Amino acid sequence: MLVHECVECNTLSINRVAADDDSESIVVVFRDSSLHGVQLNHRCMQLGIRMLGTGDTEIVFTQLYGLDVEMAV
Repeated sequence: MLVHECVECNTLSINRVAADDDSESIVVVFRDSSLHGVQLNHRCMQLGIRMLGTGDTEIVFTQLYGLDVEMAV
């Protein structure tokens, strides 16, 4: 799932990843998510949303490609 933050009202929402979504774009969003800092991560935690981090790379690649990280890189 992707977490979306509205730029107008700062509301956070969760959006499911669909089978026809571009996997490479999802990986870019995942990798860039670490740049959003502690404040957004804290807000997500308050809402019961656990943000994935660099330690979750294997599960992201497995879910997207059905492969080990080493095979996909």
